[in-house]
Amino acid sequence: MRRFFSALLFLILLLVSCSPQPDPVPTSISSPTESALPVHAPEIRFALIGKPRAAQVNVWELFDEAGATYLDYALRSEYWPRLYHLAPQDSSFQPFAAEGQPSEVMQDSVNYSAIVKLRTDLKWTDGSSFTAEDVAFTLNTALAFELGYDWSTYYPRGVLDHAEAVDPATVKLIFKQRPSVGAWQYGALQGPIVQKAFWESAVKDAAKFLPSDALRSSIDETRANQAVVQSEFADVSAQVNAMRLSGQQSRKLDMDFTRLQGEVIYVQSNLNKLLEDYAAQVKLAHEAMYALNDEGEPTLGAWMYDTEKDGVWVNKVNPDFVERFGAPNFDRAVYHFYKDENAALTAFQNGEVDFILSPNVIDAPDAKYSSSYSARFLVFNPLKPQYADPAFRSALDCMIDRNALATDVLQNKAAPLDSFVLSSQWHDSNLKDACADMDGFVRIEYAVKLLKDAGYSWSQEPGSESAGQNLLMSNGEPFPKITLLAPSKDEDSLRYAAAKYIAEQAQYLGIPFAVREGSLNDIVYAVYSSQKYDAALMGWRLSEYPAYLCEWFGGENLPLYNSIRFKPTCDALGVESRFDAARQAVGQIESALMSELPFIPLFTVMRTDVYRNLSYPLPAAKILNGWGGLYGAPSYAIPAP
Repeated sequence: MRRFFSALLFLILLLVSCSPQPDPVPTSISSPTESALPVHAPEIRFALIGKPRAAQVNVWELFDEAGATYLDYALRSEYWPRLYHLAPQDSSFQPFAAEGQPSEVMQDSVNYSAIVKLRTDLKWTDGSSFTAEDVAFTLNTALAFELGYDWSTYYPRGVLDHAEAVDPATVKLIFKQRPSVGAWQYGALQGPIVQKAFWESAVKDAAKFLPSDALRSSIDETRANQAVVQSEFADVSAQVNAMRLSGQQSRKLDMDFTRLQGEVIYVQSNLNKLLEDYAAQVKLAHEAMYALNDEGEPTLGAWMYDTEKDGVWVNKVNPDFVERFGAPNFDRAVYHFYKDENAALTAFQNGEVDFILSPNVIDAPDAKYSSSYSARFLVFNPLKPQYADPAFRSALDCMIDRNALATDVLQNKAAPLDSFVLSSQWHDSNLKDACADMDGFVRIEYAVKLLKDAGYSWSQEPGSESAGQNLLMSNGEPFPKITLLAPSKDEDSLRYAAAKYIAEQAQYLGIPFAVREGSLNDIVYAVYSSQKYDAALMGWRLSEYPAYLCEWFGGENLPLYNSIRFKPTCDALGVESRFDAARQAVGQIESALMSELPFIPLFTVMRTDVYRNLSYPLPAAKILNGWGGLYGAPSYAIPAP
C-alpha cells in the first residue's frame, strides 16, 4: 500500500515514525460475477482532496515516484490490467488477465524461468486483443528504463532479466536468480501492463536518451579495474602494517602503498564521474518518457476515462470488461475535487458525494473504521541482557490488555494487534497470545507465575488488590529501571498514550518503569544508530507479504534483534517461489517470535472510511486498510436501496 499508497510488496520496509509512506497500490479488481446483485444506480460520487495535475500524467510517470499520488491513483489505477490480483475479501492471490495459476519456476543451465498462460478473450478499448506481446513489452520497458517506485517493486531489476512472448497467449519470464514469492507472486505477476502497439514507437524515441552501450562498458571496465586495484592495495597495506608493527620498513613497499593509494582514488573518482553521467542520462530518458502523449491510449480495466469538465472527472464502465467479468453496480464513477477535507465533509453532509477518498483519518459521525498497515510495537534493546529473558517479556506482554488499550486508552483510534503478521494469507490463526482471553485479575496471576517460575521475586508480590513492589531478579539483585522512549503527544498522540499505559501496567508488576519523550527522529536514531535506549515504541508500515520479518530478525539487522538462527530460513525464503513452502517458513519464524517476543505487538492505527448510500460485500472493518485503501473500490460498491 511508501507514501500514502505502495508497495505493497514488500515492499521495501520503512519506518512510519521516520518517513510515512503511501498505501500499497491495489491491483485491478473485478466486479463479482456469481453473486452480482440486481441493485443498480447511474453513478457513484467520490470526493477527492486537491486537483489532478494540470499536465496529464501518463502511465509511466503515474507508477513512478514522480507521478504517484493518492488522488491520481484513485482516478486512474484501474485503467490497466494485471496478470493477477489480491482479492479484497481475503487477500488471496487470484488470476485476472492470466488463465489459471503460473507454472513453477524452473532452472536450466543458464537461468530460471516460468510460464504464464493468458486469457484469450480480453480486448483493449480499441478492440485489439490483449496478448503476451503486451506483457513482455511492458516488463522489458520498465527494466530498460530502470523505472522506480511501483515499477521497480513489481519488476525488480535485481531479480528479473526479461520477458518473452512464446505465443499470443503465453509469456515466459526469465530471472537472474530464483525469485521469492515477494518478487514473483507479489511482484511481477501483479504489475500494470500497457498496450505495446500504442507505446512501442514512442518509447523507442525516449530510449534514445538512455545510457549508451559504450558508457555501460566503461562503467563495467572501471569497476573491474577498481576491484583489481583495491585488492592489490589491500595486500600492500597488510604488508606495510605488518612491517611497521615489527619495527621494520621497506622503501619499495612504501612507494607501492603510495602509488596504489593514488590509483584507488583515481579509479574511484573516474567511476563516480561515469556513474554521474549514467544517472543524468537515465534522468533525461525518464523525463522524455513522462512527456510522451498518452491521448487515446487503449486501456483494459473495469473503468475507462470518459470526461473531465467543470472540475469533475468521470470514469465510465468498460463494456468489454463487463462482457468478460460482469458489470459493476454503477455506470459511472464521478470524482469531485475539494480544497481540503472540511470542504469535502461539507459536501458529504449536503448529500453531494457518497464517499470521501483520503489517505488521512477523517473524523466524521458516519465514519467506518478498519485496521491499517501501520503497526506499533514495543521494542527492547537487544544489547541489554537484563531485558532478554522471554519470561520477563511474556509477563509484561500479559499485563498489556490490547483490547483495553485500543478501546479505552486510545479511544477506538487503534485496533488490537497480537501478531507479527497482518495478512490472513500469511498469519497462522493458531498462533495466539497466551493471555488474549484473560481478564485483568487472571492476567496478573499468570504474569506473576511466569516471573516466579523464572526465579523472580518481590518485596511485595503483586495481586488483585495491590501492585508489586521491588521486583528482584533470580540472583537477588533489583531489576534495573527501564526507560521507554516514546514520541510526544503532539507528534504521535497514540504512541504517547500507549506508552503511559504500558508504564502503569509494568509498574503494577513491580518493574521500575519510566517514559521519556523524544522526537520521532531521535527515537529512530536511538534504535538504529546509537542504540542508547532500553525500550522504544516503534512504528512501521507493514506489507501484505511479510518479508519484513527477515529484515527485522534474519540475522543481518543487529540493531533490532541479536539472532542469526533465522538466517537459514530467511535465506531459503529469499529464493522460495512456492506459496506453501513460503507460508511454512513464515509460520516457523512467527511461531518463534510469538514465543520469544523480541518485540511486543501492540496495535495498528485505524483508518476511516466515510461513505453512505453505499454498501460493500464486506464491512470496512473486515478489509485491511478499508475500502478507501482500494480507492473506494467502485467495482465492488453497491448502491443502498
